[in-house]
Amino acid sequence: MQLRYSLFLAVSCLMTLTACPMVEPIDPIPLPSYKPLLMARSQLEQAVAVLPPRELHNTGKIYFRDPYLLINEQYEGLHIIDNQDPSHPQPVAFLRIPGNVDVTMQGSMLYADSGSDLLTFDARDMQHPALLNRLREAVPELPMPQSGLVPDQYQAANRPADAVVIGWQKL
Repeated sequence: MQLRYSLFLAVSCLMTLTACPMVEPIDPIPLPSYKPLLMARSQLEQAVAVLPPRELHNTGKIYFRDPYLLINEQYEGLHIIDNQDPSHPQPVAFLRIPGNVDVTMQGSMLYADSGSDLLTFDARDMQHPALLNRLREAVPELPMPQSGLVPDQYQAANRPADAVVIGWQKL
């Protein structure tokens, strides 16, 4: 009797599975495509400079080092802002660092990425930070801003040998 009951239950369960409606497959959402913004290594290493303040456009991370704010301009560098009077912050300079997305400080040393390089600045005079060292290929290549595809012509194997990724452009 128990065998018949088990067999009946198994057949009933199998029959209910066939009653499931067929669901149409969902079209996958297409991923965006990106191309890397490249700069020759020789240009990259010459491009770091302290410039007059400029407008903020595509900001990223913010770092506070009393009384200064360092605001990342994605892939371009750092805005240096005097924040002694928080109700009236004063732009001091723009530190151009191609391929920059991150910054930190320890003591008077400012560390920033530049593409895949790590830069060290003496920031005792925050209005005129001085580049002390560049460690090549210290960090991974800049990632795309979101998941996406890189067309074949922009893959790493098809780039000039001396090119460094300093940003990404959506196609």
